[in-house]
Amino acid sequence: MRKIIRKFYYLLSLVFLLTTLAALSACGPKATTTATAAPAIVITSPTGGVTPQIGDVTVSVTVSNFNIVDKMGQAKVAGQGHIHYFVDVDAPTTPGQPAVTAAGTYATTTATSYTWHNIGGGPHKFSVELVNNDHTPLSPPRVATVSVNVIPEIGPSSLAILSPRDGASVPSGNVTVDIQVSNFNIVDKQGQANASHEGHVHYYLDVEAPTTPGQPAIPASGIWAHVAASTYTFTNVAAGTHTISVELVNNDHTPLEPPVVARITINVQSASTPTPTTTASPTPTTTPTGVTIDLVAQNMAFNKSTITVPAGASVTMNFDNKDSVPHNFALYTNSSAATMIFRGQTITNDTIVYTFTALSTPGTYFFRCDVHPTTMTGTFVVE
Repeated sequence: MRKIIRKFYYLLSLVFLLTTLAALSACGPKATTTATAAPAIVITSPTGGVTPQIGDVTVSVTVSNFNIVDKMGQAKVAGQGHIHYFVDVDAPTTPGQPAVTAAGTYATTTATSYTWHNIGGGPHKFSVELVNNDHTPLSPPRVATVSVNVIPEIGPSSLAILSPRDGASVPSGNVTVDIQVSNFNIVDKQGQANASHEGHVHYYLDVEAPTTPGQPAIPASGIWAHVAASTYTFTNVAAGTHTISVELVNNDHTPLEPPVVARITINVQSASTPTPTTTASPTPTTTPTGVTIDLVAQNMAFNKSTITVPAGASVTMNFDNKDSVPHNFALYTNSSAATMIFRGQTITNDTIVYTFTALSTPGTYFFRCDVHPTTMTGTFVVE
């Protein structure tokens, strides 16, 4: 009987102990799980209401809880990727689709700042987006946007012809005109609405620049060109005295008010012919050299970092974009990309043939993909 009683009290004590421990455990601190902080991107400059001057506008950002890596075009890995910058378009956020827009309106980079060139006066919207390695948006999308009003530079627009000099003698053939502008933003917005201190350039050969207010500065006849560039080449200019006029015009081709025109006179000399002798042979006539270039875009990179062509060559470029994102080939005078020489059509996972004429002036120029202007670049050598 005593054994039964002792066993009963033992079991009762054990139940009491277990109940007490359970109660203490319930009253103690509970284990917690820390949620992973979400990726974030913030625009630090410019800020809303800031009015940078026309030309270059640099957008700077800060990124948190996200690993910026240079793996563009590679497989998607959670928590890593790069940045897309956009100007005057909405950042795409469709799941599974590359967050890309029209060429010239976005850029891809691993840098936490990006500079947009040739930003004209008026309201503009700048957006940034964190994207995966394959350019698709995060889920949910991570986008930041700022709207600013860009003001023109103070002072009237001006223009000067740097080359050729007024009164210069140049050989017949191609004549390249180089200009310098101030307080004027050269943009490729021909036919669009006018904006203060922005537009493009008209070049005239042996034609007076039209300056009638409100009327397009387009001559009834003669040789002229309208381009968004600070250089232009007239081809096959014959020997004799010629005038070259250059005019800054609005987006709709009308003159500025007051008109801004520069004019020079040059003497184009005929090619010299060697005096025949019993031993001399005639100088052979040369024709423009034709060159063919194969350029491939794959894994977010060009297969060539340097392209070399003869001066004045007729260039045929076979461009093959093997990526599933858009690329193109564009040629500029330098890495600022302020002055365009040639811009090819943007294609995606396709091939295209570009044709253009190389500059007649030997030198080192700059090429890039306009869609990926900081990561897909190269040197274009004219010799």
